[in-house]
Amino acid sequence: MTLFDRGRAAHFNGIVLFLVLALLVSTPVRVHVLIALLALYAIAYLVVARESVKLSALDYCVMAILSLYAISHIPVFWLSGFSWRYLSPGLHMVAVIPIYLMLRHASPAISLTRYRDYMEWGAVIGALGAATIAIYQTQWQGGYKADGFLFHINFGYLSCSLLLVCVALMHGSSRKIILALGVLAGLAATLLSISRGAIFVIPLVLAMLLVLNFSRIGALRVTGAVIGFIVLAIISYATVPMVKERMDFTVEEFSSIAEGNVEAAISSGGRLQLWRAATEAFKERPSIGLTYDEREAFNHELVDNGVVTEWVLGVSRGHAHSQYFETLASGGVIGLFALIGYLIIPGAYFLSRYVKDPENTYALVGVTFSAAFALFCLTEVALQHEMIATYYAYMQVVIFVLALVYGRQGNYS
Repeated sequence: MTLFDRGRAAHFNGIVLFLVLALLVSTPVRVHVLIALLALYAIAYLVVARESVKLSALDYCVMAILSLYAISHIPVFWLSGFSWRYLSPGLHMVAVIPIYLMLRHASPAISLTRYRDYMEWGAVIGALGAATIAIYQTQWQGGYKADGFLFHINFGYLSCSLLLVCVALMHGSSRKIILALGVLAGLAATLLSISRGAIFVIPLVLAMLLVLNFSRIGALRVTGAVIGFIVLAIISYATVPMVKERMDFTVEEFSSIAEGNVEAAISSGGRLQLWRAATEAFKERPSIGLTYDEREAFNHELVDNGVVTEWVLGVSRGHAHSQYFETLASGGVIGLFALIGYLIIPGAYFLSRYVKDPENTYALVGVTFSAAFALFCLTEVALQHEMIATYYAYMQVVIFVLALVYGRQGNYS
């Protein structure tokens, strides 16, 4: 065995997969550093194996999807005077391409049993670490919300992703009890982050999984799961003060919005105003959207015309607090088509594979992971964060290759 053979490449990636999940939110280590190191190894691997690397149409499609974010932001990058802020998240996704090509080439050496071990233990340890930090920050230090080493919203999203990966991996696992522990730990971390954008995703994705697996699980178990979740939600509301405060605050905000008093709903109402401003920015230049400087100037016009309130002016760059609306405002139609490619199509692909083969656990993990991020991005520009963009792209390609290997379609001749 040499440093750059298929077995070694599969082994190295498995270790990185474990570390990415285990260290995602539990340490100050930014996991995209680990992925960057793996990408450098992948480039060297591809150089060594260049004569046997053959690309298929599917490979070109995956590379295109990983490039869409960066490509769609080139116009505003140019108009802004070459500000790398527009391209950086997309380029982090592009950097995952060598890893994907390496995995496709090394797929005959991938052991699904070993990779399940890497993924299950990584997700569980990562969720336990997230819960430990969240409990320490809120219960020991007396903090109002858990944020780990990140902004609390991002901490909530990433903790929630670990929770849902644990849920999906229960399909066909011999470690269901351990994974259930990871689910509970991820739930605790997500709740203590008080990130509503993450908390509300949990029942939506779980409901999707119940629908997808209804015939396999059975009506009785589905009913039990629904009742169990409702009971858990009630207990959380009754026993965790910050959860109760956050839910009461949400109800109060929605009531204000329903009464037409959007300005009184500081958080949710503020997002609605930002989404309105982003929509108006899109109308100004539908093809590619506006630059951040142009949006800030345009928001002053919207305030002067009474379209939005002065509160919007306090948000730098006109940040829309939604991947969809942000793309609309600073990406236009081109950006929206790109977003469909990197945020929607992966989930649709995994869904189609899982419907055809309900025993393909990795397709189920892909559906779950993709759906979670598609929903996270409704209330935050999650993929604008470089580490999250890298994590998202890396997990997508790893899960994709594992689903192909399971289906015996991912090997090179």
